[in-house]
Amino acid sequence: MVGHLNGARYKKLVDVPENANDCWNWIGSVSKTTGYGKKQYQGKSVLAHRWTWTMLFGRIPDGKVLNHKCSNRRCVNPTHLEVTDTAGNCRHGKSTKLNEDAVRKIRAAKRASKRGETRRVLSQTYRVSPQTISDIWADRSWRGI
Repeated sequence: MVGHLNGARYKKLVDVPENANDCWNWIGSVSKTTGYGKKQYQGKSVLAHRWTWTMLFGRIPDGKVLNHKCSNRRCVNPTHLEVTDTAGNCRHGKSTKLNEDAVRKIRAAKRASKRGETRRVLSQTYRVSPQTISDIWADRSWRGI
């Protein structure tokens, strides 16, 4: 069923604004705990943005997730969604305290100073855990930066 959404039924579940570039908010069922739209499909509860993507473009590859570029969990506008990995999705999240520039500075600090003291100081400076600093240094997070 790739490439097809039943227009009449879909419009009952989504508030499509006059400007199609704006968020298309899911007005169907919404999870009280996560804020994501949800829908029953083939006997299962699925996330509305994932369902929309799958109906339009096909299966989301294994190990990949959809990122809301707009940071609106109820949005199902396909132009606001992108396929990414979990790390990329987390880096984009509202609660992310780091950016690419900060990660570069953290990596440079490792080369410039003693690890133990620097890790503690960097974790305080960037308001992240010392483990986050270690993960960046070990290339377990923020790979490719």
